[in-house]
Amino acid sequence: MFDTETEVVDYCKYIVKCLADENYCELESKGILEIVPEEDLKRVLKEYDKDKKITMPREKQFWERIDIIKYNNQTGYTVDIDVFLDNELSDLTLQVELLHNGKVTIEDLHVL
Repeated sequence: MFDTETEVVDYCKYIVKCLADENYCELESKGILEIVPEEDLKRVLKEYDKDKKITMPREKQFWERIDIIKYNNQTGYTVDIDVFLDNELSDLTLQVELLHNGKVTIEDLHVL
């Protein structure tokens, strides 16, 4: 799983879409919230700006510019994704780890 950067980007789109739809149950069921649970994500968003919600980036080129770092040991990737709130770029960054064995986790949501 996740043999190409295209597959990595597609799965990152899925994660951001779930966050935008506030579909935390879906992410939880796949183990994606194992490290950073729903409560922590909501807390960071509330502290940043309680009135705004995550939205999907509108421009197609956005996904071509995300930071994808391939691990030297060939086990997977870490990805930094700029977060859009109410269709505007924020200072928040979502960090996701995607391993070749199929394990995916949100590692952090922080101000960069």
